[in-house]
Amino acid sequence: MIMSYNEKGQNIMAHTKRARKARLRGQRTSFAPSRSIDPITTARIEFALSTLAARGKLKGSRTKRLSARVDPGLIKAARAKTGLGNDSELVNAALAVLAAPDDFGPWFAAQAGRLPKDFELEL
Repeated sequence: MIMSYNEKGQNIMAHTKRARKARLRGQRTSFAPSRSIDPITTARIEFALSTLAARGKLKGSRTKRLSARVDPGLIKAARAKTGLGNDSELVNAALAVLAAPDDFGPWFAAQAGRLPKDFELEL
């Protein structure tokens, strides 16, 4: 289907308008990577977002505006690993992973002394 410049512009404007209305209603797009990505990274992001949501840390709407200067190489590497092309999604994913609780340290410390004294690791 060939569209004229005017039709393309109207189509883009309609999509933008729908997206803006969805944001104003507080609807949020789900974490949807644009291409195949690292499954461990995907799991970490999904776990972080679901944990923060379950603990009531997420407000459900994106109303806070953030501006920062970031190394372009860092953005490129993060996009390659996550598959996220949208800057807002990328920043939300990074902040979620950083803010999510990490219980590994306390769990690991609690494991001290769990092995018998005569345990030997055979190589």
